[in-house]
Amino acid sequence: MRRLIAIGVLLALPAAVSAQRWGRERFPQSGACFFRDTNFRGEYFCVRAGEDVSRVPNDLNDGISSMRVFGRAEVEVFRDVRFNGGSSRFAADISDLRREGWNDRISSLRVQIASRGERARDRADERRGDRISVAEAQAIVRRAYLNVLRREPDAGSGGYVNAIINDNWSQQDVERELRKSDEFRNRR
Repeated sequence: MRRLIAIGVLLALPAAVSAQRWGRERFPQSGACFFRDTNFRGEYFCVRAGEDVSRVPNDLNDGISSMRVFGRAEVEVFRDVRFNGGSSRFAADISDLRREGWNDRISSLRVQIASRGERARDRADERRGDRISVAEAQAIVRRAYLNVLRREPDAGSGGYVNAIINDNWSQQDVERELRKSDEFRNRR
C-alpha cells in the first residue's frame, strides 16, 4: 500500500519537475528554454507557460547563461530557491544573461502567459530597436546616467549603447543596471 501511495505522489508532481534536465527536447509553443551557454548554445531544458520551477535541480542550479522565450510567455527568474531573493522578468530572448546580471545565478523560475498589452508593448520596443541610431542610443544612456548617477557617462558606457541597439534595451533597463552598480550603492 505504501508503494502505491509513493507512486501516486510521484505521478502527481508537476510535469516541470521531470522535464528539468539538460537535453535536447522540443521547443514549446508557449514557454521558455534555458541554455547552459550564451547565444542559445549547448544543452538546454524547456518549461511550458504556466509552470513553476521552485528549485532548479543541482546540475542546473546557477548554470543558465541564455534563454529563449516562445509564444506569449513571460519568465520571472529568482536568485534563490522557492522564488526568493532578487528577481527579474523577461518577455524576450536573452542571448547573454551576463548583460542582465543573471548569468549562472538562476535558482528558481516561473513561466507565465503575458497579457496582450505587455506583448504588444514588447513588439513595439523591438520595432523601435531595429531603427534606433547610435546617436539615439547614446542619448538614452546619457539620460540614464544623469538620472541615476547624476553624472555624464564614461568610456564604460559603450556596453549599454550596444545593449540598446542590439538587444532592444530601454532607458529603464539601463537605469536598472546602473542602480546595481557599486557607485550607486556607495552614493547613498
